[in-house]
Amino acid sequence: MHDADIDSLPEEAMALLQRGMALYRADPAGAELLFGIARSQAPASLPLYRALVKFYNRECAFDAAYDMAALGMQEAARLGQLPDDWRDWTLDMLNGKAASFALLTLKAMAFIELRRGNTPASVAILERLKQLDPSDGIGSSVVASLAAGI
Repeated sequence: MHDADIDSLPEEAMALLQRGMALYRADPAGAELLFGIARSQAPASLPLYRALVKFYNRECAFDAAYDMAALGMQEAARLGQLPDDWRDWTLDMLNGKAASFALLTLKAMAFIELRRGNTPASVAILERLKQLDPSDGIGSSVVASLAAGI
């Protein structure tokens, strides 16, 4: 899959995503339904996973946010030809948009683990991110600062 394909969404899925984003504050259940339909239409769409992670995080549904992040990261790993387990990733494997999305999603998972009260799991992810992103290009140091303050 080419990098350009990662950010593209079928027109119908994009419309559902936009409707869900506009609706989520007034009707979270309706927005969730629209997001789910959009995801069924475009299951390889990384932007849909990102939107769902943000949606569940804002709703304080941290288990659902984590699950969606894990699914998004799994899809990004598949698209980026990375091993399924992030612990097996190496710096030289991380090339392209899918790999960047996978790293950003891993950072999100570290943040969500903090919100779920699972600081040791968050710290483990953050330690791996230090190795995978030594220049801190994705900003995992911000989440690490939060973890250190807990």
